[in-house]
Amino acid sequence: MTRRVFRYVPFTIEQDATAEPEYEVRCVSGDETECGARSGTYIHPVPVEEWQRRYTQETGHRRYRRNFHDYAVMRPTAELGETPEPAELGETPESADRGEMTEPGGTTEPVRAGGGAG
Repeated sequence: MTRRVFRYVPFTIEQDATAEPEYEVRCVSGDETECGARSGTYIHPVPVEEWQRRYTQETGHRRYRRNFHDYAVMRPTAELGETPEPAELGETPESADRGEMTEPGGTTEPVRAGGGAG
């Protein structure tokens, strides 16, 4: 089997507009163990914040862990009509010739067919 290396294809990461985000909160008040009471999951933050206020009034608990979940889609910038410059992609002329992209920390990693790095 032949293995080929492709140049980096730029993508944007966007929130998936076809799926609703989810908001929830869990009470983590307590010295030895967390309370663990939960707000339930909602598609808007307001009901979660209202639950949190009511629960604090009822119990005096003031520490909560908030969770936000959503779905993301990867979209090639070519679909958006944008063509970023190589410097925006993190490429150097040498890494572009080898099919590599410079990571923010300065390391390079080949981009291979099938999306894997190695």
